[in-house]
Amino acid sequence: MTDANYVDLFHNSFGCVLNSLPHRQRRLSRARAGSARQHFTRSGEKLSDVFSYRVSTLTGRHAEVAELRRLLHEPGIRLLTVTGLAGVGKSRLVTEALATPEYHEIHTPTVDLSEVSSAMDTWRTVLAATAHPAAASRLGGAETREVLAALAADIIGEPVILVLDNCDRVAAEIAADVSELLARCPQLVIVATSRHALALYQECLLQVAPLAWHSAPGDCPSKTPPAIRLLRNSIGTRHRSATGCLDAALLGEIAAELGGVPMALELAASSIGRIGARRTLDRIISGQPLLPAPFVDTPLRHRTIRDCVEWGPRHLDDAATELLLHISLSSAVADLEDVLLLSGEHSELIEERLAMLVDHSLLDHTADGDGHYRYTMSGLTRTYCRQLLHADPERRERTRLFREQGLYRVAASIARMLEDPERRPAATVLIDRWLTDLRATIDQLIARDAPGRAVRMLSLLEDVWVERGLLTAAEASVASILHVDDSRAEDIALGVRCRAVLGRWALRSGRFRDAVALLEQAAADFHEDEPGLGHRLARQLAAAYHETGDHEQARAQLARARREPPTADSRTLIDIAEALTELAETSSAGHENWSDIRDRAMALPHRQDRLTVLNMLGRTLLRVNAPHRALETFHEALRTPRPAEHLLEMIGALEGCVSAYHAAGTEYSEQIHRLRAAARWIRDAYALPQPADPMFGISESRSETDDPAMTALDSVHDIDTAIAYALSAPLLSAADIDSPVSRLTKRQLEIAHLVAEGMTNRMIATRLGIAEWTVVNHLRQVMTKLDCPSRTHVALVIERETQQSA
Repeated sequence: MTDANYVDLFHNSFGCVLNSLPHRQRRLSRARAGSARQHFTRSGEKLSDVFSYRVSTLTGRHAEVAELRRLLHEPGIRLLTVTGLAGVGKSRLVTEALATPEYHEIHTPTVDLSEVSSAMDTWRTVLAATAHPAAASRLGGAETREVLAALAADIIGEPVILVLDNCDRVAAEIAADVSELLARCPQLVIVATSRHALALYQECLLQVAPLAWHSAPGDCPSKTPPAIRLLRNSIGTRHRSATGCLDAALLGEIAAELGGVPMALELAASSIGRIGARRTLDRIISGQPLLPAPFVDTPLRHRTIRDCVEWGPRHLDDAATELLLHISLSSAVADLEDVLLLSGEHSELIEERLAMLVDHSLLDHTADGDGHYRYTMSGLTRTYCRQLLHADPERRERTRLFREQGLYRVAASIARMLEDPERRPAATVLIDRWLTDLRATIDQLIARDAPGRAVRMLSLLEDVWVERGLLTAAEASVASILHVDDSRAEDIALGVRCRAVLGRWALRSGRFRDAVALLEQAAADFHEDEPGLGHRLARQLAAAYHETGDHEQARAQLARARREPPTADSRTLIDIAEALTELAETSSAGHENWSDIRDRAMALPHRQDRLTVLNMLGRTLLRVNAPHRALETFHEALRTPRPAEHLLEMIGALEGCVSAYHAAGTEYSEQIHRLRAAARWIRDAYALPQPADPMFGISESRSETDDPAMTALDSVHDIDTAIAYALSAPLLSAADIDSPVSRLTKRQLEIAHLVAEGMTNRMIATRLGIAEWTVVNHLRQVMTKLDCPSRTHVALVIERETQQSA
């Protein structure tokens, strides 16, 4: 703060005092203050040293004061209730508004009701403050109606603004009396300060918001937000020089944590002066109470944050408090449906408790365009809740468990909604709102040695991790759980679940050998402790074996899965997987079974299963030397609506197109480069692991990376652009792809390659473990299909085919 600012602060602080003095004294005081200012300015002394005492001023409330004065001038407003959070400055605001000269001619008694506890005590206190002392003493034993009558008789006929300050505790009891008093006294205006309304029809509410702790749009960058100004100004005189160089960002963090509430900021300022800003912020975040206010004239209810919040109405029940604590642990803005989901209780009970919390200014709520309520919690209330939990470890543990259960329900709800295309937009809203809390809860579960629920939450939110670029981080979380002692049965079961999750993610993202290793270990350790897990492991392991070419193992796992198929859909998937294995065991590209598999895949009810099978079919067709049909199959997968909802499958189809063009020859190098770059861009953009299998890891030479076609890849900025390019690229022709070698069976192809290596019939028989006469018969078939008159010609054809596909 500059020297001029301190001088302005000095002059503004005397506004209320000077206005209350007689005219002559006010004139002398202003003259003396002005001459003092001129003296210090002329002498060149540092004004910040001269005026370094603590000055109590109203900071950042010009708009609220102006609005309050405007409302007081409205002839139709007879009851004005200034409401807001505890400690937000309601009383101070009313005092400032009535301190102007225009109200000097009007009787404006202010009655502090902070110590009264009943309607009778309230009106006796008011009568004592407004009437003659003799009249108040005569009615010492009178009933409430007699006191109201005497009060009305005393103020009737003249304009009066009666301020009922701090009437929180008696607001409900005096509401009817206030209405009666206003009816008797036509020129009476009542201004009440309370955290909640009196609930009268003629009541006008003015809600006081906390001070802003960040700059508003359009503000000058050098302008300090009012919450930070108040924090600086509230630091005591003896600490002002030591705290003058405090970082504004650090003060902003403190103001944000306290929600800009002036009373809390003043407590923080006192703490900063004694223990420093960083330690003060740490105490606020950890839930430790701030040091009490050091001033002897501070009311008891404002000595600490807990004193301030807990002073007020007594009828806030324990269930509402528990709900408040539960909400306080979440960083998200919650609507009613979210709170119901978190709590797991009947809507009527929750709605009643939320209404009670809003009525006590412990929560705030707004309605969106659809009329849904959204609830927010102030920094002061959150700090109060932290202090409650810090002071009671048993309650803290109970609240934490309740919150974990609620967030698990949120995760399960998100997973169900993501499976329904029509509910995906609503799921996206939930994810945006709760993702931070869900991730924090998973970390806490792992840290406190409760990993079982963490793994279940990680598994439920699989699609969330993929779509939000968090799959690698989620895999790291699951992998960290595996570092446990596997000697106990429960740890072995946990290891099975972890490896099953990691294996499924590796399988979906194209890391097939990693998937085999993880799923094999999970299957080896598996015991019948989780229904359906063994069946899922068998099906996934069969798919992983199929992708790595181990068809014998794939058949064995499918047979195991068939022994316990839980649903008709699973049986269908097993049938398709067996057909894929049969297709993979022949090298005949003319095999028409592929179209039947494609049609059965397209008929699957779940889009995830449909895309998975189509990609498996495409990769299988690549292995049987039918890249033109593989490309058609990958295109079928790419035509799925809303591709961003199935990122891994879309990337798999794009990379499949790369492999199909690569098998077709060098004339498709531009398509290879563009699609490969698009797939890489999507993996990088979403932080997805790179594939490690040869089919997708087609190496790039330096000449390929320097190819001019690569310069056009800047247009690939999203998955839709990549898919549009893939679908517009040229198809492959069977005439261009088909070769005599593709007509060989798997055994015939093996023998032909061994012939090309220069092996004799006897050596081939020994290598393959078959009779030499069998080798001779197969070789005759090879020579016939390849139209080769000798073994040498067979070797030449195989060598030429190998060079073309390399």
